[in-house]
Formats: sequence, C-alpha cells, structure tokens
Amino acid sequence: MNSNDNMLSSLSVNTSQLKNKGFMFLDSMFRENGWVAIKNEIDWICYSKPGFETEYFEIKIDVSKIYVSIPLQNSIFQYKTSFKDYFSASEYVEERFKDFIL
Repeated sequence: MNSNDNMLSSLSVNTSQLKNKGFMFLDSMFRENGWVAIKNEIDWICYSKPGFETEYFEIKIDVSKIYVSIPLQNSIFQYKTSFKDYFSASEYVEERFKDFIL
C-alpha cells in the first residue's frame, strides 16, 4: 500500500451517486479533476483531494440559503459566502474551483 492509499483511506470517501441532483455538474467537474466527495448528503456536500485534506469545497443548504466554503490558496483558511439559489452557488463554486486548480 503506498502513501496515497493511506491518505485516501483516512478520508471518508463517498463514491455513491450524488444525493442532491442540483449539483450534478459540480460533482462531475470535481471527480474529473481527482477530487472526491467526503460528504454526500441532500443538504451538505463536501469535496477534497486525497493528500490535501485541509483543502475542501463545501456546500451546505438550508431553507433560505446555500452556504459555500472554498479554500484560499496558500492558506489554512476558508472563505465562506451564501447564495439564494442553486444556479448562483453552482456558478460561483465552478469559477472558484477553476481558479484554485490553475
């Protein structure tokens, strides 16, 4: 077993189909870039990259808002914001993810 296997096993990786269908595009984008869902609930989705567990993109949904938390490059901190609709939250996460991986 190599070190990547150990790191991956330390994550609670969820390989099942995304429970919240409103973020299916984001799910495929994260997975295509080697990120895994570490939280897959209808109201809470979180992605991280094996070996970089302190960097994660998190989406939490409540009755009135969608809260998004994104990692800040070269930092241990996250930036958090909220949106009123799925489209705006999804667009924001997509753009920040592209910024993050480039």
